[in-house]
Amino acid sequence: MADPGETLVSRLVKILSAFQGGESVLTVASIARVTGIPVPSAHRLVNELVRWGLLERTPDRRVRIGLRLWELAVRNSPQMRLRDRALPYLESLQGAVRQHTQLSVLGGTDVVYIETLSATEGAAVSIVKVASRLPAAACAPGMVFAAFSSPDVYDAILSAIPRAFTPETPRRPEQLRKIIDNVRATGVAVANGWIHPDVTGVAVPIRDAYGEPAAALSILVPRGSDLVETCVPALRAAAHGISRSLRSERPSDPQLNLLEYMVRQGTTQAGVPASQPSVRHSSASMGAQGSSAAGTDTA
Repeated sequence: MADPGETLVSRLVKILSAFQGGESVLTVASIARVTGIPVPSAHRLVNELVRWGLLERTPDRRVRIGLRLWELAVRNSPQMRLRDRALPYLESLQGAVRQHTQLSVLGGTDVVYIETLSATEGAAVSIVKVASRLPAAACAPGMVFAAFSSPDVYDAILSAIPRAFTPETPRRPEQLRKIIDNVRATGVAVANGWIHPDVTGVAVPIRDAYGEPAAALSILVPRGSDLVETCVPALRAAAHGISRSLRSERPSDPQLNLLEYMVRQGTTQAGVPASQPSVRHSSASMGAQGSSAAGTDTA
């Protein structure tokens, strides 16, 4: 039932939001049913959105998201700029680990995926696609945001614990607090079977110039495999490269950054002082980079 006091803008947003459930093409009747807007009003508003190019009609008179809306969404979008800077590193990472590789940001108490690169042979079940959302309290990227963001973000994520996707999904605040403390200590979030029983998510932060998590970089691996331990160094290196790229005026070569970072890590661990970074790059810590993923919590 439509709210008689709702505004025109509210109704327009409801109509556009009707497409977020995975349906790419809808009838006006189905839009009216989903939104609670009376059918005559839905027809009038849909026609107006079509006239402005925000929706398009198909030959069978159904409607879909219009090209104009896509243009408005991506033009000057900070998420698209982030994605463009990160994409070379995502491609290098996926080529190295050969698993599903993802870039996500925090939207309220949800993780929103702005890029995913899919793998095929030997890969885990794919559980997300571009523009899909997962509750932050139920996935590895969400644990990264909870661990390294402000106390307000931490509290909001803990207050929005979703339904259990699997028996392994954390359900209690005290359980999540222990997991988040572990992520702070190791710099890596590992979620074993939280969303799908056969999938382990592994995530690390991508930091902005102030050291805050601008995004999360994650991979999905088959649960129970030894890929978590073997992939974490590459995951950290790629996140470090993206972070440096975000702080740099001009994008740098992802493969050179990866090599430089891994060499520096190796010399540091061997007891040889690491060389100082060049002036044009910041040297913000990536959060316990030398730690291993031994702090994995199986929830």
